[in-house]
Amino acid sequence: MINKLQFKLWVLRFCLKIVYPKFNFYTFLVFLTIKHRIWYERRLRGAKIMDHFTIKSVPAHIVQSLVKNNLDNNPAIVLNKCIVISKEQYIQLASENLFYVDRGVLWLSLKLSTNYKNKHKRKKQHNTKEHLHKFAFMTSEIHKKLWADRTADDIENIRIVPVVGSKLLKPDIGFVTENELHNMSSCFGLNDFNDIEITFHPVPSLLCSPKIAITAEVSLLLNDYDLDNDFTKEVLTNHFEIPRLVSINDVFSIELTPTMTTKYHCKYLDLVESTGKLYFKCTKLTSDLEIDGNPTTSNNKVIKPYFIIRRVTQLTLGENIHATKPQDKYFKPQGFDDNLHMLELCPTGLKHIFNQIQETISPFLNEDLSDLSLFLSSPIIPMLALTGCLGSGRHLVVKTLAKYNGINCLSIDCNALQSSTAKQTESKINATIQKAKAAAPVIVLLDNFEVFAIDAENNEDCRVIEYFMNTITDLYQNYTKHPIIFIAVTKDIEFKPNISRLFLEKFHIPKLNLRQRYEMLDWFSNVMRLNIDGAEHVKANELLVKQTPVNVNSQNVLQRVAAKTETFLYGDLDTLVHFATRESYLRQHNNYNQLPPDPDLRLIKEEDFNSALESIRKLQSQHLDAPKIPKVYWDDIGGLEKLKKELLKTIQLPIKYPHLFKNASLKRSGILLYGPPGCGKTLVAKAVSTELNVSFLSVKGPELLNMYIGQSEENVRKVFESARASSPCIIFVDELDALAPRRGAAGDSAGASDRVVSQLLAELDGVNTSGDEDTSSFVFIMGATNRPDLLEQSLLRPGRLDKLVYVGPYCGTREKTSVLEALCRKYKLRPEVNLEAVAEALPDKCTGADLLQVVSTARSAAVRALVAKLHNGTLKESELSPDSIVIGVTELWEGVVSFRPSVTDDELSHYEAMESQM
Repeated sequence: MINKLQFKLWVLRFCLKIVYPKFNFYTFLVFLTIKHRIWYERRLRGAKIMDHFTIKSVPAHIVQSLVKNNLDNNPAIVLNKCIVISKEQYIQLASENLFYVDRGVLWLSLKLSTNYKNKHKRKKQHNTKEHLHKFAFMTSEIHKKLWADRTADDIENIRIVPVVGSKLLKPDIGFVTENELHNMSSCFGLNDFNDIEITFHPVPSLLCSPKIAITAEVSLLLNDYDLDNDFTKEVLTNHFEIPRLVSINDVFSIELTPTMTTKYHCKYLDLVESTGKLYFKCTKLTSDLEIDGNPTTSNNKVIKPYFIIRRVTQLTLGENIHATKPQDKYFKPQGFDDNLHMLELCPTGLKHIFNQIQETISPFLNEDLSDLSLFLSSPIIPMLALTGCLGSGRHLVVKTLAKYNGINCLSIDCNALQSSTAKQTESKINATIQKAKAAAPVIVLLDNFEVFAIDAENNEDCRVIEYFMNTITDLYQNYTKHPIIFIAVTKDIEFKPNISRLFLEKFHIPKLNLRQRYEMLDWFSNVMRLNIDGAEHVKANELLVKQTPVNVNSQNVLQRVAAKTETFLYGDLDTLVHFATRESYLRQHNNYNQLPPDPDLRLIKEEDFNSALESIRKLQSQHLDAPKIPKVYWDDIGGLEKLKKELLKTIQLPIKYPHLFKNASLKRSGILLYGPPGCGKTLVAKAVSTELNVSFLSVKGPELLNMYIGQSEENVRKVFESARASSPCIIFVDELDALAPRRGAAGDSAGASDRVVSQLLAELDGVNTSGDEDTSSFVFIMGATNRPDLLEQSLLRPGRLDKLVYVGPYCGTREKTSVLEALCRKYKLRPEVNLEAVAEALPDKCTGADLLQVVSTARSAAVRALVAKLHNGTLKESELSPDSIVIGVTELWEGVVSFRPSVTDDELSHYEAMESQM
């Protein structure tokens, strides 16, 4: 028995010496012993024979960060193809395949798991049976031509891959770059490029190990830019300065850094800024062990890797090809040392509209509808409409969709398509279609679509619309090689009838609610890696064992900032974050005598956000439709305590507790303030908006009236549209009696005032038609008038301006004293001044305007006294300042002496009688 065993070992040793002269025989025996022991123990434990791994795509910088400390040689050589798994499973696989470990890299063969194969085969068989059932009239030749599929063959392929271990990964998960996941899916004939389930196996033969390629041919994947061959060759040459690992039919990307583009960087700056990378496909690979391109091994299903080395491999550039690129769905951070940060390219606040459009266009991209379209009388045209306000992120969503699906994005301005004659417009439309075919697969972004096929008189150009529709239909009937999707971007929600029928589906980007604004600010903070109040705001990576918890204080700061940005869209929030960075720079500069050497622009405090918000509000106030929040606080208003409580009770509760009012059948929408002029009705309304931190839109009733028919109603609609767009908002309509007098009493023959009143009533009813009672959909109306008896009585019914509050003059010494204290709060008073005595000297009933007149007269007297001292020479002009004005008893007495009531006793008695009637 011993002699037979020794003879077998001698034969094995002799064969190994012949095949591999430099191979260590004793190392091989140790390897066999370890492998036998491992498999024997696994069978005793009853463990599963094969570990299944779920392969997920992550950005290339995360893979680089994970493998840089686990490889002895340059990680850039195998970075684009390596699979990173947990360290424990890597050690297990390395012990089972000891001969294929090379400087920290384990070479294994990769196959799809059995469950994943069966699932994919069942799906294919189901689709094929459906097509056969629906189109049973076809002959077998036609069916083979239309439904020929190599997926059944490709799914059995074997791919040789490098594997690296990392302590930061969880078990049964593998990380690859987006390019490599695309190549793996294409290798197995899969249409979707999401997570796949695989198993690792030993390499079938040592002949399948990586070899140096003698010849290689790569082709550029077409994009929407016209590139010179010299530029493409320069980029390829610089890329392969470092040896790269490539397999046949692999798609790889080259980052367009200044090192790669060299002298062409400025010429193609638009390409660098928009795309940032070029994609190539390896079409041919041969090594010295292959003859005429045929491998020496009999197994043609093994996809082997090759090293392309400059000055060793003869690299040629083939013809440009149309193909889908790998997905690009993660944001690439720049200039940060911690590269374990993974953030999606689409902002979180726009994810909902992104998913809706992605669900619509995905059947056209994975060819689920292309085969069915062949049997329809007219093809299904993927032309979509995306509407939204300026700065809502429309273009960002479309460009992110293109990157996410690995297709080009061709932007066409419809203003450039419009010409003086229809013939010229048709010629430009035809040229646009040709550009789309040259850049396919592509998303064609039709910008400013509201001007398309519209003549100078704002009417539809039926000839242009018909030509455009016929051209698009002809495109989809005769060109089915690669998907072409049209997305029209416009700010108009409503389209003209003939234009509206062009679209398969319409999408609208609404205003952001509180949660979406917070998610948007959170996304920007993660992109810029901001340190909010000294704590870095970075989300944890759920796929890694090592996780960094998000600071709760930074979350609270962002939530408070989001609550103050009711009117803000994506572009406004982007501006806010950059303005906050500027404020942080200025704050750090002011804290030092000179600028510190390295200011930390990532450190942002809540006060920086508030200062940035103030700056943006000032810029927005220059726009007519932008609501403004005046800074009027309760401290600026004396007295009116009962009115303050009533207003806060009526307005604050629906804002603070919206869920309590959600199912109410009758919702309050407004308050009417009435009383004598000068009693503080307008000032109270401004204070309410400031204290509750909501937008405030103040309009005068006569301002909305216009001499042209229909324009007054349009002005009323615009006011309420602006309020709904910037909700929560308070609309304050002053002089309401001029806008809404009693219908039938105006005496105009055209009935213009009646139509304005009817429009106002319709808008008031429309405020409460919203289904969700959130703070982001809250519009409250406050009206003010001196003549409530002239108002249309329909305004005062329950559900409209149903709360009537009388704002009368100040009575009693206590109320007048509190008003005087509020008015004198910003002035310097002498110590002997007693405002209570001043209030007693005034009449019993005074309006706020009367008391303001007393204080203004006293201040003017103080200014005149300073000027007299200046003329007498007792005071120098250089000593004058706003703080030099001091109001004393004498000045206040002058104000009391000059007091004249603005409302007579008869008028007050009339308003008091009206209060009892109302």
